[in-house]
Amino acid sequence: MIKSRRKEKRFSQKHLADLLDVDRQYVWRLENGRVNLTMDYLDKVIIQLNCINKDFIVIPKEI
Repeated sequence: MIKSRRKEKRFSQKHLADLLDVDRQYVWRLENGRVNLTMDYLDKVIIQLNCINKDFIVIPKEI
């Protein structure tokens, strides 16, 4: 989801990394599920991508 939102904003990984004050490699790891994302850090990503929490949190449907 981070990658698709980043691309919608036409941000490069480097640009998003600069906004988040991390290196580009860290953004790659986020986008590819190599890093466990905390809720605090997710808030930073959401702010920089101008999204809402609901865009990133999937609530399973009841059976």
